[in-house]
Amino acid sequence: MEKRNLKRIIQDLENLLNELKSEVYSDKEAYVHPWYEQTGNSPQRIHSQDDDGYAD
Repeated sequence: MEKRNLKRIIQDLENLLNELKSEVYSDKEAYVHPWYEQTGNSPQRIHSQDDDGYAD
């Protein structure tokens, strides 16, 4: 394939991904539970102080 064609395919894929994201994130009820919205609470993450060399 030519480099020009590959760049066009990548650009088209990025545009498609942006369209999909906008569709998904525009519907807030699809990803936010009503309980969190009413209370203003969000799930709490527990941070441990381990130093095992891996990202937590």
